[in-house]
Amino acid sequence: MDRSKGTQKNTREYFLEFLMLFAAVTLGFFAENQREAIGEKERGVQYAMRLIEDLDLDSIRLDEVMDNYDQKIKQINTLIPLMQGTMPAAAFYDSLYAFYTLPSARAIVSGVSFVENLATRDELKAGNMRLIRSDSIVRRISLYTRREAIYIGNQTRYRDKRMQIIDLVEEIYDMPQLAMERMKGIKEHKVIVINKNPEKVRTLVNYIVHLQNMIHNLQANVAGMRLERWVLKRHLEEYIANNS
Repeated sequence: MDRSKGTQKNTREYFLEFLMLFAAVTLGFFAENQREAIGEKERGVQYAMRLIEDLDLDSIRLDEVMDNYDQKIKQINTLIPLMQGTMPAAAFYDSLYAFYTLPSARAIVSGVSFVENLATRDELKAGNMRLIRSDSIVRRISLYTRREAIYIGNQTRYRDKRMQIIDLVEEIYDMPQLAMERMKGIKEHKVIVINKNPEKVRTLVNYIVHLQNMIHNLQANVAGMRLERWVLKRHLEEYIANNS
C-alpha cells in the first residue's frame, strides 16, 4: 500500500511539473509574440514617419520643377506670336537664341528633372509593407506610385523632345561661333543663322508647340500627384497618431 501511494504521489508531481513547464513555455511564447507585435507596430510607425519625410522631400523637388515649367511656358508664349506666317520673323530667331543660351535650367532646352525618393517605398515593397497594417495606406501608396510612374514616363518623353529641339537649334544657329565667343569672354553675341530651310524651321516650330503641350500635361500630372500625396499624408499622420 505504501508503495502504491508513493507511485501515485510521484505521478501527480510529474503531471504538475509538466503542467507548470507547459504553462511557462506557453506564456513565454505568448509574451514573445506580444513583444514582437509591439516591436512591429513601432517599426510600422517609424516607416510611416519616414514615408512622410520622403513625401515632403518630393514636394520640395516638385515645387522646383513646377517653377521651371512656369518659366518654360512663359518663354514659349513669347515665341508663339513670332511663329505666325510661312516663315518666323527675325525676332523669333533672336528670342529662341536668347532662350537657348540662358544659363542653367532657365533655358528652354534644359530643365529641372524630378527624381523620386524611393528609399522608404523600396524598403516597404521588399516585405516591410506588412508592418503598416492599414489597407487604406497600402491602397494610397499604390495609387500614388502609379501616378508617379505615369509622370516619370511623361517627363522622360519631355526630355527627349527637348533634345530634339537642341539638335534643330544647332542646325539653324552657328553654335561653334557662339562657343568661340564665350571662350574669348565676349558677352554680346550676334545671332548667326546658318540654315533657314523652311522645312527645318517649321519642324522646330512644331516641336516647340508640342513641348508646350507636354508641359501642360506634366503640370496636370503634378497636380494629381499633389492631391494623392496630400491624402496619403493625412492617412499616415492618422495612423501614427493611433499607433504611437
